[in-house]
Amino acid sequence: MTVLSSDDGIDGPWLATHGANAAWRYARSVDPTLDDIEAASATGAWDLCVEACAKALQAILVCHCCLDGMKGVPEREHLHALIASSGHPVAAALRTLPLSYRATAADADHARTAVDEQDAALRARLPFELPVIRQAGRHAATVRATAQIARFRSARGLGALDWDRSGL
Repeated sequence: MTVLSSDDGIDGPWLATHGANAAWRYARSVDPTLDDIEAASATGAWDLCVEACAKALQAILVCHCCLDGMKGVPEREHLHALIASSGHPVAAALRTLPLSYRATAADADHARTAVDEQDAALRARLPFELPVIRQAGRHAATVRATAQIARFRSARGLGALDWDRSGL
């Protein structure tokens, strides 16, 4: 995670739009799949592990696109076209994943390594992280953070974000 200081020259409107959008996408789409990857790996469900890795990488790619200015979430067809045609390192990692059908432990390890590398690169770009949303026996602590972001955007005349749409 990037630690912000006044010397960083962070653009407030960018932070409230692209940065907040990517942080929200991460909390909604990437973070839960990381738990799924761990659970599938722990039980030896290699096919599910590889599939969860693919979902995580798709979500990571969307987060990078949000940081780069994309608004909203691409439809499934557009996401697949982006994966197939983009030179982005996450798209390249997705294209090298093994098929989940009949995946082996080695396939799952390869997929997990790709996710770990791409997740680290994304987290280095995120301006902040929202608290974990999905956790047993706990309410989502992100509601306060999202309300603060919405007030910040509103005070600056920026439109609302589509907070409820994960699209992945």
